[in-house]
Amino acid sequence: MQNSYKKRKALVALLEDPDERIYLVVSQVIRLEGTDMLEHLDEVISKGELSELQRFRAADISETIRLEAVRNELKLWKDSHEKDLLQAIISLSKIHNPHLNEAKVLEQMEQLRKDVWLELNDYQTAFEQVKVLNHVFFKVHGFHCSEGFDRNVSHLNIAQVLEDKKGNPLIIGLIYSIIANWLDVPIHGIDLPQIFILARMDEHHSSLFTQQENPYGVLFYINPSVKGLVFDEEQIHQYLKQLEVAPERKYFEPASNTELIQRYLLAYEESCKFSGDVVKLRTYEALKQWF
Repeated sequence: MQNSYKKRKALVALLEDPDERIYLVVSQVIRLEGTDMLEHLDEVISKGELSELQRFRAADISETIRLEAVRNELKLWKDSHEKDLLQAIISLSKIHNPHLNEAKVLEQMEQLRKDVWLELNDYQTAFEQVKVLNHVFFKVHGFHCSEGFDRNVSHLNIAQVLEDKKGNPLIIGLIYSIIANWLDVPIHGIDLPQIFILARMDEHHSSLFTQQENPYGVLFYINPSVKGLVFDEEQIHQYLKQLEVAPERKYFEPASNTELIQRYLLAYEESCKFSGDVVKLRTYEALKQWF
């Protein structure tokens, strides 16, 4: 154990060597060590008395290692049967927030779940359950969606959103649906153009508004951008008509978790294009090829 520690410290020290050939060999060895090297690299980056070259190289390798770790997490996610939505969101948030505290995110999500759970009971209707979710989510905790076509990357980062209670409607809606499903309330995201909405599913396939059979298995729809406003499928038809978009089935029924993560990736891409972050943009474009 001690020898491994000394070896890693020695490798990081070699980053100061001006010989580019030595640096290429050392950087490759450090990358192969993986996340075990991050503590030592971060120590170099934070020490102002070290050379600028060493800090630059340490930062570059550190980002490469973290990105590779995210890629590995997403590869495992893609190959899994569960396709845990929260885990994929956390992994993607790490690209812009490499020091994301995953334990804190899980703790905050659990507090949300608990606060909603305390208000729910077995005798509530589907509509009453959503009223509880809206009350706890938007009033008690104060979550709210950013206005307009939001390209602020921090409004997609789940750690930042849970801290500030403000985010892109996409991530707000995803958090809302995750909490609901943890509590066995079947609410899922729909990949509607330009806006993100949710569907409260119904095993009886009947609409709350018309009492007629609903071919999509949806009881009613929820708009997280308007504090959980409830509406029916006719309003989706009207919205699509305004956009001059054909009313395909996918706009009325839940998307898969893979499709939702594809949309989440696209939102990050748009943010990178807006901010001019070419490096991160390439990363998201590469990751998108996996899904």
